[in-house]
Amino acid sequence: MNLQETLPVRWYADPGVFEKERWSIFGSNWIHIAYEHQLRRPGDYVTENLAGWPIFVRRSDDGTLKGFYNVCPHRAGPIVFDGEGCQANMVCRYHGWAFRQDGALLSARDFGADPGAGMDLTPIQVASFRGMVWVCLNPEVAPLHEWLGEFPRELDEVPLETYRFHSRSVRTVACNWKVYGDNFLEGYHLPTTHPAMSRDADALHYEVRYKGDQRWNTHVMPPRNGSTFGVFGWFWPTYAYDIFPNGFAVERWLPRGHDKCDLYFEYFFDDHAEDVEGIIKFSEEVADEDARMCEHVQRNLLAGKYETGKLSPKWEYPLVSFHQMVRDAVGPLD
Repeated sequence: MNLQETLPVRWYADPGVFEKERWSIFGSNWIHIAYEHQLRRPGDYVTENLAGWPIFVRRSDDGTLKGFYNVCPHRAGPIVFDGEGCQANMVCRYHGWAFRQDGALLSARDFGADPGAGMDLTPIQVASFRGMVWVCLNPEVAPLHEWLGEFPRELDEVPLETYRFHSRSVRTVACNWKVYGDNFLEGYHLPTTHPAMSRDADALHYEVRYKGDQRWNTHVMPPRNGSTFGVFGWFWPTYAYDIFPNGFAVERWLPRGHDKCDLYFEYFFDDHAEDVEGIIKFSEEVADEDARMCEHVQRNLLAGKYETGKLSPKWEYPLVSFHQMVRDAVGPLD
């Protein structure tokens, strides 16, 4: 049997590779960055640094969501400061240039001349799916609900609209975003990396299922009595979810350079969920175990002793697909 190999170390360690991934992967796919509950009122905004591009999404006066690069065309000042908040008008925080709701320049404060054409904010695509707000920087990519394909059907039975936001955790993990992606996509590591999780459910019969679209899959572990975990899901490139009893968690990781990423866990539960704090504690322990292992893997990848590995055809077949999608998006390296 000819076993498939992993991506070579360069794909995880070379800043030049990440530079190629920025637009081809993170600029040209829909990325989940926020939630409707953060953007309830006109003027509410959320910022993100998406693979190096500063952006923000804002609730307009007409109730629609609009997104822009958070870069004033005058001298690159911010329209809104980092984080989330409410700003009634879109006015650059640096020199006070004002922009309309659609990003068109309204006033170049005390500029002394007509600034000319091409001085509007640069828009980005924004759309919401079941309370989750997604963005896409590339205007040529299909709208979100078309891009998602058949994936939404996987969540038809999950009553997300009845769940309330509970809490968020954020970890900065010292690994390339693909190291964490590799880790999420296989259940091979569960018995050794997550012993408590393996006792909670039947990790030896963990299964990753595809349904005709290589961009997404579902993960299933046969539950034991009182199992906390049972079903997970993943969508290219960095969106994932966990289904709990009467609850749901979004798990997403965004690159902060070639050698680190921010890992978000955002928890939602209905009013009848039991042992919410216990579920979150268990999930956070698993996340800590994954983060620690991924950081060890990244250090070992950089140590100079490893080039490529072999992928298990029984357990690691999702990595074959994932690595090929990365290669297809980036193209050949120099």
